[in-house]
Amino acid sequence: MPAHPRETPKDLWARALARGFVRARAARGLDAPWSRLDEGMPRGAKAPIEVYVDRLSPSPEHRARLRESLEIAWREGHGRVFVEAPDGEVLRYHDGRTCERCGREFPEPLPQLFSFNSPYGACPECRGFGNILTFTLRRVVPHPGKTLLEGALDPWANSWRAHFMPKLWSVSERLGIPLDRPFRTLSKEHQKILLEGTTGFRGVFPFLERLREKSYKSSARFLVKHYQEPMVCGTCGGNRMKPEALEVSVGGKNIAQLLAMTVGEMRAFLTSLALDPLREEIAATILAELRGRLEYLSETGLDYLTLDRPSKTLSGGEAQRIELANALGGSLSHALYVLDEPTVGLHPRDTERLIRVLRRLQARKNTLLIVEHDPDVIQAADWIVELGPGAGERGGRILYQGPRERWPGRDLAGSEWAEAVADQGGEPYGRPKRAEWIEILGAGEHNLKAIDVRIPVGSITGVCGVSGSGKSTLIEDVLWRAAARALGQDAPEPGAHRAVRGLGGFDRVALVDQTPVMRSFRSNPVTYVKAFDRIRERYARTPLARERRYTPGTFSFNVKGGRCERCEGAGVERVEMYFLADLWVPCEACGGRRYRPDVLEVTVHGLSLDRLLDKTVEETLALFQGETDIQEPLWVLDRVGLGYLRMGQPLSTLSGGEIQRLKLARELSERSTQRTLFLLDEPTVGLHRRDVLVLLRVLRELKRRGATVVLVEHNLDLLAACDYVIELGPEGGEAGGRLIAEGAPEELARNDDSLTGRYLRKIAACA
Repeated sequence: MPAHPRETPKDLWARALARGFVRARAARGLDAPWSRLDEGMPRGAKAPIEVYVDRLSPSPEHRARLRESLEIAWREGHGRVFVEAPDGEVLRYHDGRTCERCGREFPEPLPQLFSFNSPYGACPECRGFGNILTFTLRRVVPHPGKTLLEGALDPWANSWRAHFMPKLWSVSERLGIPLDRPFRTLSKEHQKILLEGTTGFRGVFPFLERLREKSYKSSARFLVKHYQEPMVCGTCGGNRMKPEALEVSVGGKNIAQLLAMTVGEMRAFLTSLALDPLREEIAATILAELRGRLEYLSETGLDYLTLDRPSKTLSGGEAQRIELANALGGSLSHALYVLDEPTVGLHPRDTERLIRVLRRLQARKNTLLIVEHDPDVIQAADWIVELGPGAGERGGRILYQGPRERWPGRDLAGSEWAEAVADQGGEPYGRPKRAEWIEILGAGEHNLKAIDVRIPVGSITGVCGVSGSGKSTLIEDVLWRAAARALGQDAPEPGAHRAVRGLGGFDRVALVDQTPVMRSFRSNPVTYVKAFDRIRERYARTPLARERRYTPGTFSFNVKGGRCERCEGAGVERVEMYFLADLWVPCEACGGRRYRPDVLEVTVHGLSLDRLLDKTVEETLALFQGETDIQEPLWVLDRVGLGYLRMGQPLSTLSGGEIQRLKLARELSERSTQRTLFLLDEPTVGLHRRDVLVLLRVLRELKRRGATVVLVEHNLDLLAACDYVIELGPEGGEAGGRLIAEGAPEELARNDDSLTGRYLRKIAACA
């Protein structure tokens, strides 16, 4: 019986007597003697106390009395009851979540307990991330071959050098640490002193820890972040959950083990899950919902995804298909779904599954509007709207709208494609002699099964396979990182592999993906390919500009001089909307023209600079006929199929495919590509079949210049035009990561083990 607030033990003893109880004892253990309540409180008694409620033998005639006594004990004991059996065994009952033997308390099993996004269930150390940013030796001493005098301790090598060099001299003289020997040759004791510090000397790690405490300063945050790496949390072991959440299991698996499963593994687990009838009845609704949603994920080709996969690591296509599965899991009908290229990252095999999912959504009386280039999805549509005929100013017209059956099919197909490929120059499907190879040995990162892969030098190689088979892991995590480090470029730690050979003939490796390049309104295609520098010089050479002593910097909107200072050359101003997305409106000072009025009085070919920036790349090429210094970078933009872009169009408005081609244009215009290894990740995303031809022309130009091109791709037309194809599989996730087939496209088409080969047979050149 617990005491009330401010109730003394004597008052508690009196209250128990007033309730009609006869005997009690202090709650010190089961061997404590019982005392009569009417004889007064024993000396030294404390709260709480144990009250003797009843004594009876378990028999049918005592059932009512037993129930009544238990109810009294439960009520007066505030949910704590002891029952002593005739053999002396004591049964303890408690309505809370406390172990009666050890006193450990357990949290209430709410849904939030099993979520690493909730503070109720997340590991308190890593706050549910599974890893902690830690200062590492690899970051602090990136070049262990350097001496301390040469700056082996990177945090003290530059701006902090003047401050810490005297301290290093002092500790060197005091403890005998040589400053002129490579860091890796120093004794473990000396390395530990330099890193962790000693009496009178603060080491590098304590110095960085102190800087971390000043994270309110942006300079400190930047410096600290450079020397940190995510390490698995030592408290939760990367599980991201509190220990209490991991102690609850279903079918022998805790929540972390279940979330580490792929969609396919989880489906199999739920199928084999055996529950007793009572638990089956309780969980019936939840299990049905789970099985349904997992089935929809599987149908959209996402069997290989683990359930705890971070959303930021998903491709655009994967994220869209998860949204589709979510829509199927609901019961929404009579809704309009707008999908932007849901086939991104999908193998042709998975495209068939996607079409079935779309049909199921349609069967619920929903309307689906899909922006798509995939011919199979287009052929599965009921109604087709085709825009064109070209891009940019040459587009924007409706070429056809109506039922699929009447669509004239303006896309290239069959023999037309083969002829168009041949028109790009050279042999359409000629295979170069493969004398030299890049060899990736023992690649075992993520789901790769320690595979050995060879890539021909001086060729265009396509890497294909179903979604999740390990293509991007092989090319980006292993090949790009290992090659970049081998060639002296900055790159993260390579994925697990034994060796990468055959890089001796390369000067650099370029990863050309679809990540945004710049987000400023002042960044545009001509500044990115450095054409704007030459245009500004051209304006600065005009008579009026010379008369006013304008320099090329006067015509820059990135620096002070001639730009509008209110918008700083952006031409727009941001209006903060607080609870809504911010608005961007034309600058009130310059009207969106970016420059001061006097600067805009300078013209070339009758155009002020703001009017020139409003022209397309194609129109500008025509204006500067004969001025090769300006035409060259613009010609490269046009060659990669971006001639329709406006000169001053912000890069933030470009699609992923346009960004990728813009990066290729910069590579073509800036550098010698002869000894370059180009790695591309799905360059056909967002491209019409005619645009794929333009891309192929660019890739063959790179190859003609002596470059080696490797691309991760699903587009069958582009794969058929490659010199060499590598297929991984056979499935995604743990069922993938194996080398299935390699060779020329026509060789894959004849290979019965190749899933991609079955679809390549439909391409005329591979048939």
